[in-house]
Amino acid sequence: QVCCTAREYESANTAFFQAFKSYDEAGDIARLRCLKYLVMASMLHASSINPFDSQEVRPYKEDPEIVAMTNLVDAFHNNDIEKFERILKKNEGRIMDDEFIREYLADLLRTIRMQVLQEVLRPYTRISINSISKKLNGIPTKDVENLLVTAILDGKLDGRIDQVNGILVKNVDSSQGGGAGSSANDADKDGKSETRSGSSVRNMDSGDGPTMPAWGENSISVRTCSAMENLMDQLERLTMAVTATDSKSTNQQLYSLMKAT
Repeated sequence: QVCCTAREYESANTAFFQAFKSYDEAGDIARLRCLKYLVMASMLHASSINPFDSQEVRPYKEDPEIVAMTNLVDAFHNNDIEKFERILKKNEGRIMDDEFIREYLADLLRTIRMQVLQEVLRPYTRISINSISKKLNGIPTKDVENLLVTAILDGKLDGRIDQVNGILVKNVDSSQGGGAGSSANDADKDGKSETRSGSSVRNMDSGDGPTMPAWGENSISVRTCSAMENLMDQLERLTMAVTATDSKSTNQQLYSLMKAT
């Protein structure tokens, strides 16, 4: 449990497995509680190995007190986020009655969502935030953005969020060329589209439009450049106004420019 508290889930997984074997050899009923923690730690560690595949654990796979954890880890490895959350919500097998497991509920949900997120994004160069939300069992778009930011910062995702259009744009390796692979656009209900990897990144409102830069014409970067140009123009006009001979007129122009800015 100390390893879990320190978020050292790989070490926790090993420790719980050793503890489970010791309790099992001694015939101690505490082995079942320890087994639940072993399963939880394996998911928090995002291990690709199902703990029930080991010969020591396999005999308990169908145990009435463990079967809910068996179903939970199966849903985790199958990226079945709907089933995963349903098991937790219905408290099958009274999983959530255990205070220690309940303490790591948020971490469990974050881990499977990140796992599913990476699977969802794999075939696309761009996809709407709303589409990702639906794939993650309808979580708020704000939570989707937080997951995307975490993935980008952790180096799991190479891309950027276009908050103006509400889409994720993955950075495409130009050396791969725009003609590789086939294009498959799945229109979202809100009018935005998803572009699969291998196709040119095109205007979302026109399937036959010209190829756009990956950052989009309405991205924060472009809007910032436009704002700077506008500011320079305003400053130039302000300089002309200040050098005017009519002080009263100058002040009035200055006020108007400030309001316009």
